[in-house]
Amino acid sequence: MTTPTQTIVFLLVLMTGFVISGCEREEVVEPDPHEAFFQNLSTFCNKMFSGEATFPDVPDHPLVDTELRIHFSSCDDDITRIELYRDVDYWHGAWVLERRDHGLHLYHDHLGDVRTEEDLGENDAHGYGGYADDRGTAVRQYFPADEVTAEMLPEAATNVWMIELNLEEEQFIYYLERHDEPRFRTVFNLAEPLDE
Repeated sequence: MTTPTQTIVFLLVLMTGFVISGCEREEVVEPDPHEAFFQNLSTFCNKMFSGEATFPDVPDHPLVDTELRIHFSSCDDDITRIELYRDVDYWHGAWVLERRDHGLHLYHDHLGDVRTEEDLGENDAHGYGGYADDRGTAVRQYFPADEVTAEMLPEAATNVWMIELNLEEEQFIYYLERHDEPRFRTVFNLAEPLDE
């Protein structure tokens, strides 16, 4: 037979269990880094920023020693298009980040409104890029070359593109490696949007 004291102790233990279980923290689900990165990019929609190439240091490269601009020209639920300008003129190039069934994808669009497939030269390529891998974060993503790129541009099969939003220094960085060596890097100033 249980005494009133034992009953009270039992009820207190039982109630404490309910209180503790009610106070357990819910599991925090970290946001998908690809999704978070895509959302962070969208905050710059319809804005333009200036920058410059910081690598390579060769004067004959068409994007070196010139003012570069990027324009986040269009954004929707699945695509962010970042157009590249050289000396204030559209430079037949855009970085397109797209949500696809297989993940976040970067491709290089060298057509645009004015240039067509027929305008592409013998050495021009269009549509190359790759899917973001698992190294990325909400502010930096890596895009190794995909099979389409390797078939289109065999020399680019080892390419890895990196796009970073350096929020501390207010910079947008586009960086390309090939064969684990730096190939191109450009930095844009996010602190001072330009008038379109």
